[in-house]
Amino acid sequence: MNKFRFIKLSISYMIAVIGGAAFHLLHFPLPWILGPVTFLLLYKITTQQPTDASLKLRNISFGFLGIQIGGTFTANTFINVTPYLLPYTIFTLILIAISLLNAYFLSKVIEVDAKTSMLGSVPGGLSAMLALSESLKGNTVLVTIIQTIRLVTILFVIPFAATHFFVREAGQGVPVSTTAPPGEWYTLVIYIAAFVFGSLLQKRVPASLVIIPMLMTGISRAFGIPLLELPAMLFILAQLSLGVYLGNSVSITDLVKAGRYCLYYFILALLLIGMSFGFGVLLSEWTSMSLPTAILSIAPGGLIEMALTADEAGGDPSIVSSLQMIRLLMIVLILPFVLQCVLPKLDKEKLEAERS
Repeated sequence: MNKFRFIKLSISYMIAVIGGAAFHLLHFPLPWILGPVTFLLLYKITTQQPTDASLKLRNISFGFLGIQIGGTFTANTFINVTPYLLPYTIFTLILIAISLLNAYFLSKVIEVDAKTSMLGSVPGGLSAMLALSESLKGNTVLVTIIQTIRLVTILFVIPFAATHFFVREAGQGVPVSTTAPPGEWYTLVIYIAAFVFGSLLQKRVPASLVIIPMLMTGISRAFGIPLLELPAMLFILAQLSLGVYLGNSVSITDLVKAGRYCLYYFILALLLIGMSFGFGVLLSEWTSMSLPTAILSIAPGGLIEMALTADEAGGDPSIVSSLQMIRLLMIVLILPFVLQCVLPKLDKEKLEAERS
């Protein structure tokens, strides 16, 4: 690591600590994620200086956050989530379809092709959409910008709305830690295995760095295996590291380049959030799911942020993370095949329209 990058990293993480501490003192939701994101963005805007983030720290943080979410699972989690699968899948598919249709119709109004608009508006699966954009010859830079607008909007709007408007009465929430007896030191082997398998399966399992540790920890808890309790500070540092990564990944230059398109896709993101809240209310009415749990389960990502928000809003983080995982798998595994069939037909129709 050269000296210049070390200085950038040090400054970035110091700013993140200040931002996280400020948000924590102000009792804002997800302080150790949103605080760093906000302060790094302000730093980049006011100083025009670059920031940096460690990819290795981000990957390790994903593992710890997966373990934290998996720690909310109980023996009943997998049983409890089963009745929700059908209605949840229906609402999720409708939400994805509406977001794609909105993006398609918006492309008819502004100077953005339908392919780029739709790929940028998919509610989740950023890396998969960027790879698909490359293969389908879309405008990958613009796809990144549109996805960034959606991500930042969701990161700030949903946690604030969930903790202020949909929170349950105090004491009714599902705690992150259960009453399971503390485990012995040798159960660290399970955590180490979770990190190893999560890393090895990166190319085969979507978001494996989070999902594998979450599932291994969750299954262990569900089977009553007493796992060693990890220090809470580890999870705070993991959230801080994720906040640095997210704050660093938002490019002010790219947002400026997008110009007036930012406003259109910001409005689309707000519409998507509004629809997800509406579907969350319907899901809560259809099932026995609490309102915070239903809204955060169907909210357009990400898995980590929604599960952590569920704990603060009095929802069930284990249900939220399980259903968010299903949504992520649908988007990453199924949607690319659908788009590969649909988008070439749209291109063909566009060419025929131009010729006629």
